[in-house]
Amino acid sequence: MEKNYLPFQKRLIGSCLFLLILFDSSSVFSETVKLPLYGNGGFVSLLDLNPLFPELKFSSKESTLVSHIQSPQGKISFRIGSSFYTLDNKINKIPKPPLIKNGDLYLPIDIVEAVFLNLLSYDMRYKFKEKELLVDIPKEPTPKRNINVKAIIIDAGHGGKDPGTSDSDGNFEKNISLSVARYLYLYLRKYYPEIRLLMTRKTDHFVELEDRSKLANTILKDTRDSIFISLHCNASLNEKADGFEIYYLSQSPSTEQARETALLENKFITPHSHKTVATIQSQMLSSVTQRRSKKLAESIESDYDKGMDTLITSRGVKKADFSVLRGSLMPAVLIEMGYLTSPKESKILQDKSYQKKIARSIIKGIHKYASSKD
Repeated sequence: MEKNYLPFQKRLIGSCLFLLILFDSSSVFSETVKLPLYGNGGFVSLLDLNPLFPELKFSSKESTLVSHIQSPQGKISFRIGSSFYTLDNKINKIPKPPLIKNGDLYLPIDIVEAVFLNLLSYDMRYKFKEKELLVDIPKEPTPKRNINVKAIIIDAGHGGKDPGTSDSDGNFEKNISLSVARYLYLYLRKYYPEIRLLMTRKTDHFVELEDRSKLANTILKDTRDSIFISLHCNASLNEKADGFEIYYLSQSPSTEQARETALLENKFITPHSHKTVATIQSQMLSSVTQRRSKKLAESIESDYDKGMDTLITSRGVKKADFSVLRGSLMPAVLIEMGYLTSPKESKILQDKSYQKKIARSIIKGIHKYASSKD
């Protein structure tokens, strides 16, 4: 028998009263709402979340423990106690399962973030802290529109004193990422001369992670329709590890391996920092920017997989907290083009003809993204 989770009306009414007290009628949802996190910061109570988003409908079947969160934008389904959820008929694995305690449903932050990115039509900002979730919902939601691209920032990972990873012969990631970045720049300039292009580095020199995103954000003064592409090679102690993967920014990494990859790419952060960048990094994540980043990652992943003719197979689209993505105020992805520590993929990544294939595949993915609707 399907039932609605709104039997918990007393707590919902209490939560609504709290919101009305917190904000006067002229400023409802114009300030930041703080929701407690439970289970060492891993869960949000459905009853705390529900009053903020009345367009979301919650239901479940007691016999199967399968629950649904639905809006006009789509539906997320999950089973209590299961570390998987489905969105658009695609199964997603998460570290922690949804739980019920004392009659209350507790959603892991991965599902909460999926709701923000996929089930809300407007832009809202959020941030998971150690013990609380900060949510800021605008008075006037941003209207939906077609995605467009007028500027592309190409970031060749590492450089100079930061070589990145390397293979057993001493071939460095910084050189491969720069070579592919140059091909990407040349092809884009040829096929799309109307698009403004910017490279964070054109030679073998070191650029701070925070300076890369700072440079990218200068374009926003001229156009909001910009995207950020960061190019890297992966590494593993296991030589058999192979494949490419596309990342978008998230505070909750999709896997432990995703978290480790982010730590590896974030390691060259020096003690000094710019106040402007520090301010950017302390801001909440934009749900629209995150949704578009995910869409960009999925578009590139699809065409990259086709373009490499199974020579480098896909490990999928993943999410992690990369510093170079966090500072960017536009849709942004980080591409791990393959494993430099894999003898087979190392040869492919150094082959100029395959570097050109990688660049062309990325461009096809960008075109697919730009042609889609938000």
